[in-house]
Amino acid sequence: MRKTRRYLTLLLALPLLMLCACDTTVQTDEAEIGEAVVKKTTLTPTDTFALDTAQSKVTWIGAKMTGRHNGLIDIQTGELYMTDSLITGGKVVLSMTTVRSADKTIDEASNKKLTNHLRSDDFFDTERYPTAVFELTGIAPYDSSEAGTSDAVVYSELRVQHPSHRITGNLTIRNQTKSVAFPARVTLEDSLLRAKANFNIDRTQWGLVYRSDKSLGDQTIRNEVNIGLDLVAKPKQP
Repeated sequence: MRKTRRYLTLLLALPLLMLCACDTTVQTDEAEIGEAVVKKTTLTPTDTFALDTAQSKVTWIGAKMTGRHNGLIDIQTGELYMTDSLITGGKVVLSMTTVRSADKTIDEASNKKLTNHLRSDDFFDTERYPTAVFELTGIAPYDSSEAGTSDAVVYSELRVQHPSHRITGNLTIRNQTKSVAFPARVTLEDSLLRAKANFNIDRTQWGLVYRSDKSLGDQTIRNEVNIGLDLVAKPKQP
């Protein structure tokens, strides 16, 4: 009788275990996505920080039903604005013509093939839309109580620990603009302004729907795309 109960328990748990094993998405903060925000007031900045494109990094991780791929996107230009020691605005331009796979689990030829596919009209169509733009529309101290019970979830090591701010901005990809909000750790030390964040966005919100149909089974590409930001900015010289 005891063996039968144990067998039944294992049998009932098996679908859940299979579901967990197949979840290839990155467990991190989910960005809040909404309609584009119109920034009502613009304060005159007292300080401007230019992004150091050599030290800054933007990463991505895309998940299939059977695995993941990861890569990079170069920053073309970027500035962050401060007024009386508070960040009041900013703009980051991404060079989508540089989006690329940098997956060490596949060979060079496979990385090149994936890179070309990402740049095609199935995804970012970089010939028609060579840049993506993030424009900051709001920043506020991070309220940990907003996380609710989500802190009980086992997050991956990619999630930024101890975020200091909640950043909101308009993200434009393929000429479609949505507001995104996510936690970040922002620090100012030795004249260097740093911002670090890691979050998932739903690519279909920007019309990136290639193989998003779950009926495709193992050929499905998950909607969630992980974005990692590690930004370093220096005071802009007059």
